[in-house]
Amino acid sequence: MPSLGAVPVPEFLFPAGGKLGTSLNVTVGGKLEPLPVGVWTDHAGLVFKATTNSGVFSASIGADVPPGPHLVRFYNADGAAEPRIFVVGTREEIIEVEPNDDFRKAQRLDKSTVVINGRLEKAGDVDSFAITAEQGKWIVAAVDCYGLGSSVDPVLQLLDERGVRVAFNHDTHNLDALIAWPVPRTGTYVVQVLGFAHPPASDVSAKGNAAYVYRLTVTTGPFARTAFPAGVKRGTKSPVTLQGWNLDKATATQTVDATLAPAADQLLFRPAAPTGDLLWLGLGDATEIVEVEPNDTPTNAQPVAFPATLNGRIGRPGDVDRFAFTAKKNERFNFRVRAAELHSPLAARLRVEDTNGVSLVQQEGGDGSDPKLGWNAPADGTFVVAISDMYGNGSPEHFYRIEHVAPPPHFTATIPTHAFFVENGKTNEIKVTVTRNEGFKEKLVLSVKGLPDGVTAKIPEISDKVGEVKLELLASAEAKAASVPIEIILSAPEVRPPLSRAASFSLRGTDTRGDKLINDGRVAWLTVANKPAPPPPPKKKK
Repeated sequence: MPSLGAVPVPEFLFPAGGKLGTSLNVTVGGKLEPLPVGVWTDHAGLVFKATTNSGVFSASIGADVPPGPHLVRFYNADGAAEPRIFVVGTREEIIEVEPNDDFRKAQRLDKSTVVINGRLEKAGDVDSFAITAEQGKWIVAAVDCYGLGSSVDPVLQLLDERGVRVAFNHDTHNLDALIAWPVPRTGTYVVQVLGFAHPPASDVSAKGNAAYVYRLTVTTGPFARTAFPAGVKRGTKSPVTLQGWNLDKATATQTVDATLAPAADQLLFRPAAPTGDLLWLGLGDATEIVEVEPNDTPTNAQPVAFPATLNGRIGRPGDVDRFAFTAKKNERFNFRVRAAELHSPLAARLRVEDTNGVSLVQQEGGDGSDPKLGWNAPADGTFVVAISDMYGNGSPEHFYRIEHVAPPPHFTATIPTHAFFVENGKTNEIKVTVTRNEGFKEKLVLSVKGLPDGVTAKIPEISDKVGEVKLELLASAEAKAASVPIEIILSAPEVRPPLSRAASFSLRGTDTRGDKLINDGRVAWLTVANKPAPPPPPKKKK
């Protein structure tokens, strides 16, 4: 019998996504008792309903749901689970069918592009999928597994008809893998996916678990991996050129509409068919400048004027891109590289030089981070900002953005967890970390959106200093039981127009190895009950 007073503990969703405009059954693994269990999603058009089968939900994906990753949260009268990721796709989707461990028994794919929803369910599990490809095409295989929240480090490999491995990949910008391979002759090829435990286990062998869920895209059709420039100016419509495989030149250049872009530094862009791949682009407010080669040496550095955002590529091994600018004595320059953040493989080295190529100041990124460099001009004159790869690597995929814009004053708020509990007649304290950035000095006010009847918030004063403030939720003795989404809002009411931000909480976990498909949430959860909070669920054994 399940214990009373238990919060749902969903360990996985399978499948972890579905095609836009369809309905499907989704199995939710883990512990959902005691029933009933409610389901919240981040879009009204994405609806989960319980079926008569335990742990199985009917998911309906409305035509108005934006393609891409979404958050799904399971809750009951005792509390709410951390949100899980569910992906809405635009391609045909199928379910993996066992047995398919042996490449000679690979599950055959009868379409040129398909998304396979699968699981590595047992120790040593290898899932194999056969696709016919024509000479001159590229076979592209990309897996989302770690990015979905699965505790696994996936590997992709490609075999020819003899079972000889012709391509292999282990990691990309995170632990998930991608293969792109040019087909030398028409034939049948086999894509295989396997995985290792993450965090790593003591023995190095392929692992399996019912929660090792993945989404594998396999295609010989158009597949966009990046776009160049890797960002656009807010409030404009800007052309970008898609980069990837099997792309048609006629549709490779597309327009990004950022006229209604939000107050953020990234934009999720979905190119028009037939590519359909979701791409993260940088978003800024300054003039966008594209690199013009040759600009490798101090003497042919490309002249630019700041403020601006520089877009370029370290296009070959050993490449260095240089940009010349003028400065006044003691003028402050704050340069920020955006490359790894946008999933470029570039490990950026950024420096400021004089016109003879002598380095005046330097910063490096690496390990998934991008460098920032602050510098005061020592005299009036011309200087050069130079960027290269720390390890001498380079390719058309090694794109970057160098921003030098005086960022506007702004503010952020974070909370330590995704869900809160308050008992009738008692209070609960929420710690909110408030940060003022770039000298923001205006009045800030906290509020809570979505509180149920009988629950009020005691709002703390926010001083001019940064740091932690304590927000109290008070439930009256007569407050009815409730389990509801809430948002903790930080506002600047005296700014024109008024600004507000919802406090965020992290979904990345503690042992991070790159981005998840969604890193943060902004809709928290509040449970009101006439009994103490249940104990937290036990930590899952690795």
